Amino acid sequence: MAIYKDLQTKLTLRWTDVDDVMATQRALIEVTPAGASLELPRGAKGEKGDPGTPGPQVWWTGLITKPSELPGDLTGTDRGAAWVDTVSKSMYVWDGSDFFEIPEFVGLRGEPGETATIQVGSVVTGEEAKVSVDMAASTDSVTVLDFELPPGPRGIQGGKGDPGDQGPLSSADDVDVVTVPPSAGDALTWSGSKWVPQQATAPVGPFALSASDFSVANVNLIQSGGWSSQIVATMTVPELPFDWRPLVVGGRVEMETPLGYQVDVEVRVGNAQKGDIVGYGRGHELQRWHDATIIQPEYSQAVTPGSSYGVVKANTATSIYVVLVKAGGTIGSWRSGRKNNGLVVMAQPVNTGY
Repeated sequence: MAIYKDLQTKLTLRWTDVDDVMATQRALIEVTPAGASLELPRGAKGEKGDPGTPGPQVWWTGLITKPSELPGDLTGTDRGAAWVDTVSKSMYVWDGSDFFEIPEFVGLRGEPGETATIQVGSVVTGEEAKVSVDMAASTDSVTVLDFELPPGPRGIQGGKGDPGDQGPLSSADDVDVVTVPPSAGDALTWSGSKWVPQQATAPVGPFALSASDFSVANVNLIQSGGWSSQIVATMTVPELPFDWRPLVVGGRVEMETPLGYQVDVEVRVGNAQKGDIVGYGRGHELQRWHDATIIQPEYSQAVTPGSSYGVVKANTATSIYVVLVKAGGTIGSWRSGRKNNGLVVMAQPVNTGY
């Protein structure tokens, strides 16, 4: 082991240029040979020094792309002036006599983030405008905003818009087709609170016979005592999708009768002899062509909308007969014509709701 005697002439103390030597105030000591050791006493702590001069206040001045662009005419009054190098990302600060560099002062550009998406959630009417984030519905990339907005002032009357698509009538608030489902021939009728289906009341038709549809009756003196009725025209009405009753609008039959002999006209439905009478024309004695028998509506009993008299059931075809009947007299030749004959009938739907 080396002794102090050996180290007396081999201990070298020298200053060496290193970074920031003025700040550390440290000296480098070299001891040879390499295996020698040296113990030095720690110095005593010195007294607190005087406050230093405040450093310059940094103030932003501009951008450069290389240090050579820094100005060379700065003075002490420019202390704190700073420039940022957009290439090296360093900042250069003037300390009153020279520039010192702060490396990596400007951060590097990061990776692009996800594009934010805003969606409108609920929009309700409130007293004042408010907006809040619906955390339950939002995600990392989608933000859902709920709005509470006060009603604005009433605007001016706008122009008439284009017609909208027609919606189903059954979905209207004032229509009820569920309680009583509609049937064929029903029409919507106001019940006092809603429109409901009821059997249609408007007549359907007309159904008519012309003069050529009538036959001619020619009864001689001998035949006149034994006859009681004769069919002179038949009308066939096809089946209709609702119950209905024949409503005779009018008609006429030409005939000539002798004194003391009367022939009337009956309009019957369903059967020429037993069918319900729905029309009637009263003849008279000594009738002539110009004095034709006029047929008018006629029922042989009292009838209400709900009566079954004269009713033809739905989906049933029927026939209506024009029948001449002897109403008075015993014998006497007579005859009917056809020149101006006719009969008009409407199909009146039965409405049992009244």
